[in-house]
Amino acid sequence: MARISTPAIWLPGYLNTCNSPTSTGAGADAAGNPYYQGLNPGKMIVLGTNEAQNIAAPGTTLFDGSYQWVQLDSSATAANATLGMPAYILLDSGATQGAQPEAAYNVPTVTTADRANTLGLGTLFAGVFINPATLAGQANGPTPGNWTMIFVGGGRVQTNQAAAVAGVGQPIWPSAVPAATFQTSATPTAPTTGVPWGQSVQSSSGAGLNLTYFSEIIFRFGGF
Repeated sequence: MARISTPAIWLPGYLNTCNSPTSTGAGADAAGNPYYQGLNPGKMIVLGTNEAQNIAAPGTTLFDGSYQWVQLDSSATAANATLGMPAYILLDSGATQGAQPEAAYNVPTVTTADRANTLGLGTLFAGVFINPATLAGQANGPTPGNWTMIFVGGGRVQTNQAAAVAGVGQPIWPSAVPAATFQTSATPTAPTTGVPWGQSVQSSSGAGLNLTYFSEIIFRFGGF
């Protein structure tokens, strides 16, 4: 387990390998009550680059920014919840999106681009998934229904770009759902409206992972 000293939080693994069946990231006692180790639903931590890298899985890279402990929608598509892909708010666990009390939002739960498309949630961008799809030859993405960490702004993160990024300073948005990618203003599809946007801090010659800076923290769920 990796320990973050301020405040006292114990992670169930490296920051980008978290995939816990419990909301505290820990096991449970005989009665089924999860052990508390500083993590709680919606918990947000703010890290410098060195801090993030110190608790990144070997052979991977994480950057400065805010990270939040969330549940992945049990109906999400696992393949769309890996490094660089956009996460979206899930408002309700069923098809009644927008009806109070919006139980999934209160958990908090995030979902993948394809589900956001089906449920009409394509403008409710919540952050960026950070778990590599595989690590040391083993599957490493979060399991739908489990708890994981996502990047929620205030720093830099790798985003899965749909096309080449021409240079630094390019605006970056999530692509129109159901695509699990990001785009620049130069790509054919119009940027998704109503979402926080980032800026490229790296150029690339083709589609794939590229470093993006999000200046603002995405306060979608309370959590400090």
